[in-house]
Amino acid sequence: MSDTSLEQTEPTPPIENQSSEQGGFGVVEVTETAAVSAPVLPTTVTPVPPAAFKQPNRTRTVEHLAARRSVTPLNAEAPEIKQRLSDLRAELTTLVTDLRWGGYSVQSTVEQLIPMLDVDSLQQWIPVLIPTILEIDRAGNLVPAWLKLVGEDDPDDLPADANPADTTIGRARRVAMLMLGYYKSPELSIVLGKLATDPSSSLYATQSLVKQGTVAALQALVSALKEARGWAKVDVIDAFATLNQARFYEIMLASGLDNVAGLESYVAAPLYRTLPLETYLRGGTTIVPRLSQQAALVFAQVLQEHTHSTNNTTLPVVFERDLPIMAATLFEGAKQSPDWRNAVALHRLGLFLGRYWGDISRGTQQDPRITLPVYACLPMMPDIERWINGPGRNALLEGLANEEEAFGPCLKVLKELHETRASAVLLARLDSVTAITDREQAVRLGQICDTLVQLGEYRVVGAMLQLVNRVIPVNARAARARRADNLPASDPDIPASIVYAAAIRTCAQFNDRDALELVIHAARDFDPYVRTQALEALKSLDPLGEDPRSRTVVRESLNDPRDTVVRVACQLAAQYRDIESVPWLERLAETRPELGPSVQDALRQLR
Repeated sequence: MSDTSLEQTEPTPPIENQSSEQGGFGVVEVTETAAVSAPVLPTTVTPVPPAAFKQPNRTRTVEHLAARRSVTPLNAEAPEIKQRLSDLRAELTTLVTDLRWGGYSVQSTVEQLIPMLDVDSLQQWIPVLIPTILEIDRAGNLVPAWLKLVGEDDPDDLPADANPADTTIGRARRVAMLMLGYYKSPELSIVLGKLATDPSSSLYATQSLVKQGTVAALQALVSALKEARGWAKVDVIDAFATLNQARFYEIMLASGLDNVAGLESYVAAPLYRTLPLETYLRGGTTIVPRLSQQAALVFAQVLQEHTHSTNNTTLPVVFERDLPIMAATLFEGAKQSPDWRNAVALHRLGLFLGRYWGDISRGTQQDPRITLPVYACLPMMPDIERWINGPGRNALLEGLANEEEAFGPCLKVLKELHETRASAVLLARLDSVTAITDREQAVRLGQICDTLVQLGEYRVVGAMLQLVNRVIPVNARAARARRADNLPASDPDIPASIVYAAAIRTCAQFNDRDALELVIHAARDFDPYVRTQALEALKSLDPLGEDPRSRTVVRESLNDPRDTVVRVACQLAAQYRDIESVPWLERLAETRPELGPSVQDALRQLR
């Protein structure tokens, strides 16, 4: 029988979640039983960006990070575990019999299954629970129930840091997804393929598609690779890495880093372990340029991950391959076809080797698996440095100016290289902004400001003042009631606040008093984040309170509804030696005792 066929003895079960008829399911080909384990994932938990912890991403991130933590294996020989498994076998046998021959409905079966599967840690129980269920139902009588379960939703009222896999329905759904992987059916592969594009189910659906291993399952994974985003994309790449089939290498590399913003390191590691990257890094006429470029980005991401993080218990991923060969082929490809991606990767290589060479020279790193590759790479570094200072910097500047994808990585590297030629490109970018459209754009503008400040480019002050006047309605914002709380995460005013605050910080870092009027105006903004930044800027722009407007706005801020703003105002009142603020402070001590320490500290300095 074909591995994608469905040998039917009775009608095929419905795939969507409308199954409520009595039991009866076509026998499907069962995947050969093997040792079952929970989804195999790296145990090193890589830091993820704050955006991943915002709803609706938070629960998905919590679940994926929890699955990557090592757990103590369940002792299947322990008496209490044996008893629970024995009870489960008896209950399941009765349930399957009732469904198959006793007229039990699928819905009633699901209602019985959910409490049966409410075990403790799912990651601990998977290796013993799944074989037990399969032992009872190799014929697939429960497949309609599994299908109905996977169509259920996780609870939507969970606490912020709760793991949906630790809920009763969450455990049952995930067991159901894993069980579907043991039955080879094209229809089931289609269902699992859809689940693989959803970050709330992809962790288990992808593992089941790998378990099926059929043509239909592989087609479902390929389709999911195109559609998946975020954590779902991470899971799909992990699945392809588990399969480790050469025919998929190019599609893994070509699209692996797409649509995983902030989670690149979770994708780069399996790609680095699985693919023959040195072949792609070397480039040449037989390699599509896109593949060489993506290989460089994968290598750069792995290098960056282990330049600043230290884990003394496991060998860093980068040392799982022949590092000297990887470095040599990267440099060879860069010399043949200079590109900003190669330049980024070679810069990261230099930082990485510098970090580990420092540990080796201090004697804190003596593992030969690390020291020998580092020693072998050092002789090529002078040539690499010369290349970076010539073609490399030019490629980075070109990417910064002409490719949106390149802007973030190139900006970071050029900032680290202190490349002053980047100033013209960045100032032009500021001057071209006519509207603040979203948070991503606002954050990028803030990064531009920070880079120009580090490069000592004073012209950024004038550019930012013009930008604020051009795109931010400062008067309308100041006319609104002052908020005590931060803006909600989805508030449309957040991007403007980010840019407004970046302009204030930039002016303060250059100590430009021409910006004093803007800063005083910002101290009356409706957003507490902007007001706080404005008062902090006053500490350097008008350190003695020589401008009467500074003292006035500080006194006003002593009545601010936001505690953080009031604390900064207390510091400024003391810094200005503003005796006239004493009555304001004394009244504040009476009305808002929670601010007592800040108020008393200011009063001590003024008396």
